[in-house]
Amino acid sequence: MENDILKTVRSYCEELLNKSRCKSLQFHNYQHTLNVVQSVEVIAVKSQLSEEDLELVLISAYFHDVGNIETNRQHEMLSCSIARKFLEKENYAEDKIKTIEKIILATEINREPTTLLEEIICDADLAHLGMASFLEQNLQLREEWANFLGLIFTDEEWTDLNLKFLKTHHFYTDVARELFAKQKSENILKFQQTIFK
Repeated sequence: MENDILKTVRSYCEELLNKSRCKSLQFHNYQHTLNVVQSVEVIAVKSQLSEEDLELVLISAYFHDVGNIETNRQHEMLSCSIARKFLEKENYAEDKIKTIEKIILATEINREPTTLLEEIICDADLAHLGMASFLEQNLQLREEWANFLGLIFTDEEWTDLNLKFLKTHHFYTDVARELFAKQKSENILKFQQTIFK
């Protein structure tokens, strides 16, 4: 699905991310945004969302990480502000903008989603945990944290941190569990084996 507003949003977010410091980020770059959008679309379609709800969650997916143009930490509030400013200029409905802000905020770590749309974006944002490319993307995240946050980990520390996260994380939607849970279990094993070679 790509109607006029989605085309406009996509172009805007692509330019914003590719012309900012995000083009230098190893993980939170425009490719990550595209991956999340793609996962949102797959989960949403299989969840039989209405066209209106699909539009809302796709717009949220495009905007969810744009706050990274200025900061890695707690970027979600800035993402909401950027989305609101853009959507108001496009005369997008206020109630829909509020919904989009809530969907974006649901991607904050340690925040529980409260609606299906929030669950879908949370699952899409972390879908890489259940993909074959997990180890590669995990390495990109480690490099980004080192380069942009100054967070340096030994292999043992990185393994402990990630295994704790992987083992406590769960997908919210039935669709995401069906699509990603098996590969996620395999990734946990591969991750342990790779680190402890």
